[in-house]
Amino acid sequence: MFKDFIIYTPMYITLFWAVMLLISKNENNRAKFFLGIFMIFAFLLYLSHAVFFQEIISVYPVFDSIYSLSSLSVYPLYYWYIKLLTVETSYRWYNLRLLIPAVVFFLATAILYSLMSESERLDYIYTYLIESKTKVTHSNIMQLQRIVYIGSRLVFTGQVVYFLIFGRKLVKNYHKEIENFYSNLESRSIIWVNMLLYSLVVTSVMSFTLNILGRGFFVESAVLLFFPSLIFSVLLFFIGYLGYLQNHTVVDLEREGQNSMDYPVKNNLNWLNSKLLELFVEEEIYKNHDLKITQISEMLNTNRTYISKHINTEFSCTFSDFVNKYRIEEAKRLLSDKSNRNYSLNYISEKSGFGSMGSFMRVFRDFEGITPGQYRDKIRVNGN
Repeated sequence: MFKDFIIYTPMYITLFWAVMLLISKNENNRAKFFLGIFMIFAFLLYLSHAVFFQEIISVYPVFDSIYSLSSLSVYPLYYWYIKLLTVETSYRWYNLRLLIPAVVFFLATAILYSLMSESERLDYIYTYLIESKTKVTHSNIMQLQRIVYIGSRLVFTGQVVYFLIFGRKLVKNYHKEIENFYSNLESRSIIWVNMLLYSLVVTSVMSFTLNILGRGFFVESAVLLFFPSLIFSVLLFFIGYLGYLQNHTVVDLEREGQNSMDYPVKNNLNWLNSKLLELFVEEEIYKNHDLKITQISEMLNTNRTYISKHINTEFSCTFSDFVNKYRIEEAKRLLSDKSNRNYSLNYISEKSGFGSMGSFMRVFRDFEGITPGQYRDKIRVNGN
């Protein structure tokens, strides 16, 4: 019973999120729908694992081919998902080329199994897949199948490195874009995608280790199987959960940018600095919790890209950090005021221009190194 629970849990999680994500199709959020497709392939991967660990020998050849297809598809599909979050506003079918290795190894594995005799299949399954014995002499076709299997694992390792590097780069560039467009990043940030990329690397190392040891190493021990199953299950659950909650993508960013007017550039640095100070110091526009750089460009009748670059170079920060500096100073002023001591931190957060308490706590800690509550206590002690 315990072993069944361990084996099937990743399957149930991926199937659940596949259904949830696919039925939530939205034209403005193709990434969410595509994550559902990723979950289908993850489900096939763990279905093939389940067949193996339940030792259903009769269907091993079929599911070993499915294992090659699904294991070599999950990283390319996750990378495609990241592209839909960050740079692509529609499905670009040239991305299908990312799946070529998966299809090639799937076909090669399936064809070689079909060419084997029944005894060769059983011999290959027990010596290579279950017991992982490499120093055994077998027929040429069995040795060729082993080479194909090793080749697929080497390609998988290359995928891990490639998609980690380029996936991380896409996420980094996207964050730079939204930080220079919005003052409030809540629900727009996809930093969790980066975290999950690194988590996938950890699980990939585990998968690679499992392949070296032989999946048979885990067949007899539910305890040994428990740890990779738990990690995979937790990781997949959070990929699905966070992906389901993520409603902001590059589609929204482009749409909001296109809706703004294109003003001419005003190349007068002194004028721009004075106008920015006027808006933030005198008019206190930072108290608008969803302030966007397009609103600043409309107020100043100048190009938003120019303002963004000016803030980046002149103040050495992003638009989001520029606005939040004023919000933090306002929050510190309110926290230091004795007349505000009975007001809640939520009240201070709203009055300072933050969109939520969570955003206020995170930004304040990033700027000051302590929480707003600790800052207030520190002021009280110093005041006394």
